Amino acid sequence: MVKDTSMIETMFILILYLKGSAIEFMGHYDVQGQWKEMGMSGCLSMKRTLKRNGWKDSQVSNTRYSCEKRKVYVEKDKFGRIVVSRIIE
Repeated sequence: MVKDTSMIETMFILILYLKGSAIEFMGHYDVQGQWKEMGMSGCLSMKRTLKRNGWKDSQVSNTRYSCEKRKVYVEKDKFGRIVVSRIIE
């Protein structure tokens, strides 16, 4: 029997939109070896880092990164870390 370990949480996540649809998202990241929830400051920091490394939102291809407070499912990945598995619309 497989135990369901997913939970619903409201949290800030970084979302990559392509043509209006969320195609990638993250709500946790590695900070000096510790897996942590981003929060608003971490999300904005990650977005700034992406821009410094060359990312540009594009109106032509309709792609953009956005920090948003959303209701999500979180669960453990294969490494035992808590990750956002899906956004609840």
